[in-house]
Amino acid sequence: MKNHHGLTSALLTLSAITCSFQASAGAWVGAKGTGYTKLGYATYHSTTYLGNNPSFKEFDSTNTSLYAEYGLGRSFALYGSLLHQSYDQDDAIIGKSHASGFSDTELGLRYQWQAEPFVLSTSLLIKTPFLYDKEDGLGNHQEDYEAKVLFGKSLNQYGYVGIELGYRLRSGAPSDEYRYLFEYGFSVNKNLYFRTKLDGILSANNSDPGSQISQNLSNPLASDSGKLELTTGWNFNQQGALKGYGIELTFTREIYGDNTLQGNSIQLGITKVY
Repeated sequence: MKNHHGLTSALLTLSAITCSFQASAGAWVGAKGTGYTKLGYATYHSTTYLGNNPSFKEFDSTNTSLYAEYGLGRSFALYGSLLHQSYDQDDAIIGKSHASGFSDTELGLRYQWQAEPFVLSTSLLIKTPFLYDKEDGLGNHQEDYEAKVLFGKSLNQYGYVGIELGYRLRSGAPSDEYRYLFEYGFSVNKNLYFRTKLDGILSANNSDPGSQISQNLSNPLASDSGKLELTTGWNFNQQGALKGYGIELTFTREIYGDNTLQGNSIQLGITKVY
């Protein structure tokens, strides 16, 4: 009986940890006044282009990103991201190019329809280029509008799974995009957790003729891609000055695609749950 009771307690503890971890996962919406932020710094390097671009040589970039979400109450949450990037690109025809500054800004609203037997949410997002000029080369300099359906399911001590399906309407020359994401995460204990994602884009193939390759290859006008993301994270003890803080290390690589770069990205992030 004693061993059985100890096992039950451990499973309940892991379940609680996992539910806390899910607060920052896609489909789940936090209670009013709760929130999540992540400040990340990433490097990216590519010498491979998936598609018809034989003149491409090399692409290197660094970026600092800020993601935040906040529970508004009544099952609504506000979320958004801000990105500052710097890149160097080398192409045999275009030559060498460089740009640095703020890129596109995203702002979205998510609503959670139900929590059982699985979490179901929908979201609307707008991406705007108001922090840079078109000639800066830090994005495609047009507005995007995205609608998405998100599913989530707790597996208790075995973690959680998430699925996201969406459509992104892009103004201007770029092609619209079908968006999809598959996610799995689990907590080893109250501090250590792991997460993996497959983040995919499927072009709607409705871009302007002759606009299949953009000058900044990290912002293609029409592309298919599938990025594999592997993350390990550590939550600090929930006491003292570090309460709610954590750190994450993320590796990302494109594993398939067309008209897109293929390279390795390493990101170090600082997270805060409140």
